[in-house]
Amino acid sequence: MTNKITLDDALSKDLIDVTLALAGQMLVQGDKANTLQEGIDKAKENLSNGEAYKKFREMVIAQEGDVSFIDSPDKYTHAKLSAQVVSSNTGYVKNIDSLKIGLTGVHIGAGRKSVKESVDFSAGVLLKKKTGMFVNKGDVLAEVYTDRDEEILHNATKQVLEAYSTSDECVELPPLITNFVTKNGVEDFDLSAL
Repeated sequence: MTNKITLDDALSKDLIDVTLALAGQMLVQGDKANTLQEGIDKAKENLSNGEAYKKFREMVIAQEGDVSFIDSPDKYTHAKLSAQVVSSNTGYVKNIDSLKIGLTGVHIGAGRKSVKESVDFSAGVLLKKKTGMFVNKGDVLAEVYTDRDEEILHNATKQVLEAYSTSDECVELPPLITNFVTKNGVEDFDLSAL
């Protein structure tokens, strides 16, 4: 059972940074921390020492969820079909069309067009490269998973490839977080707090 996360080797630093900033602010608002920095430091500690994982398990149990899937992620159903989306260019990822990725997800069964349709929990698109990253021709940009059929899988990989655009120029990314809106107004956010 994995109960700790190492901040250095996490799959998505962006997701962890946003989560830490939000958790830090919640701790301030809940009077559990005096400053945002103190709140972020407490959140980091609880993420690293396993306390956040322990609390997450408690929440799943309280909602009558099956924690065995959290303890053993290999229990999740795996799609019968999968394919890699390979870059046809060398350069920096300039943009990823999230609408196109989302609609592709619906097409492969990861989403639905109406509430009557079922969702295939083994289907999905796993992005391996994000905006700003340098890629070589032949690098894997994403992986597509579905239980539908080979033609749908083939079309989905084409759509995901079309969702990526590259540039020869280095892509300057805006800061992940710029400000917080608090009871005192809009406050600047210092990224070094993370």
